[in-house]
Amino acid sequence: MTTERTCEGISYTLKRNRRQRNLRLHISSEGKVIVSAPYFASNSEIDAFVTGSSDWIARHTGKVSFHDYETGDFVPYLGRKMTLLVIEGKIARADIVDDKIIVTVKKRDIRKVKEIIKKLYVETVEKVLEERVPYWCGAIGAEIPTFGVNRAKGKWGVCYPQEKRLYLSYMCATLPEDLIDMTVLHEVCHLRFSGHGKNFWKLMKANMADLDERKARLSEITRSGWTYNIV
Repeated sequence: MTTERTCEGISYTLKRNRRQRNLRLHISSEGKVIVSAPYFASNSEIDAFVTGSSDWIARHTGKVSFHDYETGDFVPYLGRKMTLLVIEGKIARADIVDDKIIVTVKKRDIRKVKEIIKKLYVETVEKVLEERVPYWCGAIGAEIPTFGVNRAKGKWGVCYPQEKRLYLSYMCATLPEDLIDMTVLHEVCHLRFSGHGKNFWKLMKANMADLDERKARLSEITRSGWTYNIV
């Protein structure tokens, strides 16, 4: 069930989900406020949640760029602001040519363009993982885990040390390559130390001399919102 609501001057789209247990809020790629809620949540409870998030909404709605996924739009890729070129062809694909991402679709459809960009992101991160996970595991003396790409947007990466599994978000493809590499090292180091204690950061810094500078750049990118909710 989807409805449009306004509370304290904030217009938002409310989506109710039978399986959901908590209230969630995000900004769409068009800059719209979307609230997901369980069926049992009352409208007054949801309005209060939105009102309580007003500062966060104000900070982020101005950061989310509008994307129409047509020729001339931009796509963040490996730290670069790439120009999107959409063409029609028999084989759906994405090609990188200079500062352009050329998306070929059989028929112009925004959903299909977004799917192809997502596929490019996933394949890009998979390639990095295949090269760097074995490298960093060898460097820190950890067993190579099961690894892959997930669709998370709230975290760049995650590691499950006991299960020996780690994942990077497909959105890591928007980051410069050295920051993706730092994220890989971060998750690999969790195979040795599950928390973010002294030994964890000591291991990180021993393997990445410019760690602090990279962390600062990643924090700035995260705060800037330029990659927020692209696809």
